[in-house]
Amino acid sequence: DQSVLAMAEDTLKHFARKKAREACHEARDAFYKCLEDSGIHNWRKGDPVPSSCATCRKGYEGECPSSWVLHFDQTYSHNKAVSRFLDQNKQS
Repeated sequence: DQSVLAMAEDTLKHFARKKAREACHEARDAFYKCLEDSGIHNWRKGDPVPSSCATCRKGYEGECPSSWVLHFDQTYSHNKAVSRFLDQNKQS
């Protein structure tokens, strides 16, 4: 039956997209963890990537659409800036 085949195809596409998203998120998290582990807490898009994190960055950019990489990098930088601001105000 065509409708069963269409549903099966849609299900396969959904799981493929889900696996791709999971791979992207894992690669993103590995890159940001590498930055943190390297003591880099102020990294922003355009800053040099430490050589110890170059492989993670390449994997991140390979697993995620470029628009997602841009969004995640901007969000990461923004969240770090807010966190630093709040920490500085706590200490004052």
